[in-house]
Amino acid sequence: MVTVKNPELPIFIGKYKDLSFLDKSNTTKLFQEIADKQEDPEELHRRSIRDEAKLDAILKNLNQYLHDQKGILPAQRIFVVSASLMASIGVKDGEKYKVAPLEPQNLKGSDEEKATDGDLILNKVSSALKARKIPEEKQKQITNALKNTLVYNNLNKKSTTGMSPIAEIYKKIYDELRPAYQTTNVNDFTGRLFNVMNSWVDVPDGGANDVVLTPRYVTHLMAELCEVDMNSYVWDWALGLGGFLISAMNIMLSDAQERLKNSPEEYRKKEFKIKHEQLLGIELLPDIYMLAVLNMILMGDGSSNIVNENSLTEYQGNYAYQDKKFEANVFLLNPPYSAEGNGLIFVQKAFEKMKSGKGAVIIQDSAGSGRATEICKAILKNNRLIGSIRMPADLFKASVQTSIYVFEVGKKHKKDDQVKFIDFSDDGYARTNRKKAISNLKDTGTANLRYKEIVRIVRGQEVNPKFYKLGENYFVDCINPQAGNDWNVNQHKKIDTTPTFDDFRNTVANHLAWEVDTIMKSGDFLGK
Repeated sequence: MVTVKNPELPIFIGKYKDLSFLDKSNTTKLFQEIADKQEDPEELHRRSIRDEAKLDAILKNLNQYLHDQKGILPAQRIFVVSASLMASIGVKDGEKYKVAPLEPQNLKGSDEEKATDGDLILNKVSSALKARKIPEEKQKQITNALKNTLVYNNLNKKSTTGMSPIAEIYKKIYDELRPAYQTTNVNDFTGRLFNVMNSWVDVPDGGANDVVLTPRYVTHLMAELCEVDMNSYVWDWALGLGGFLISAMNIMLSDAQERLKNSPEEYRKKEFKIKHEQLLGIELLPDIYMLAVLNMILMGDGSSNIVNENSLTEYQGNYAYQDKKFEANVFLLNPPYSAEGNGLIFVQKAFEKMKSGKGAVIIQDSAGSGRATEICKAILKNNRLIGSIRMPADLFKASVQTSIYVFEVGKKHKKDDQVKFIDFSDDGYARTNRKKAISNLKDTGTANLRYKEIVRIVRGQEVNPKFYKLGENYFVDCINPQAGNDWNVNQHKKIDTTPTFDDFRNTVANHLAWEVDTIMKSGDFLGK
């Protein structure tokens, strides 16, 4: 079966000997089977991988166009794309528009003050922000950031085509990117933009600030490891483009939809609360902060509590626009590895402001094997390490060995507390770094199942031995809370040194082969 929405991705419904399944008496059953297949976890996983590849291909083409034909500076491109997309999709309330999309034909290349094509796009963005009930202070921040790119440049001057460059760009985005955005299920839009070519944003001292994006399937995994649900209060102290908050938000909304499916009004209230009260992120770099805000807006309005401050020295633990503590019970993080303790200092500081809950950090794993000993010991005084997961070496573009550490917050780690150590080097994905590849990520067929099993191991649930066996690729062991340097799986692999019969047989065979080889070379077999 193929659908109008996804014509290039057939869905296998079942095998039928004849066409009787199309009989009127069987249609109810058939439609239910189709609905079940479309919501099947494996089908949703296949669709998400396809959607990301599809969007990446469009963004790569768009990036090339902006570079080759329009000469847009890297620092301007992502703002042009984000603003144009926001203006092109409008804001819906049910089936009706609260703010109608800006049609390309309305951009006529006027050079009148406050009526240029850039002004019209900016005005539409401003209306969309108001309709989405974004705080006024944040509306001003966004429009001020976009104004320099959309208005104060030469993109509004008519070219030989009779259109301004910004109008031509807008039409391309409206015709090509807008349909993909509306039909794909991608939960990290500006993150995809940034990944396509990270030079789209001029990050000051980017190497030192470690602007590294965590893949969507990893942010989702970490949110699940922390048992995020509709009542979670989630924060990220080094936000980047907001990938962790978006994954958490999607899980929270899905949980609310399931639990409140019989009360639409209660669900709407909970949806608003999740987006506006239960998510918070802190980002230091102004450009990245602005992209995170745009990302959250495009993914569902969850931008109310994104803070542009230094997590370690300025942030006091409050909501963005009110003097009230954010009562976080879930902490998700990919820290800048150049910070103290490879970035583990962020974990220590955030946990000091939490009373209970779960936390997960993906970090260069030298932090847990001696690079951050004192910070590790400090963390364990009030928090328990419950899981350590060694990730694939090629997870990020830079070959950095990382691990995910999972914590239970507010409980001192005791010397006899057990930790799940998992070797997840093979996560079921094959990766490439080819610049012109349509997709640099390929599911070899087991990725989705493997990620689910990791969650089951950490939660102490029954595990499928097809992928993970205790004593082979995952281990249960204790750490020394007073050491702070024994957090990684390789330090807890149990190697059985008891010789087996096969060991004996192989040793004897090897020795006999060596003796025969020695005799042949010496010539003794000839009686010399």
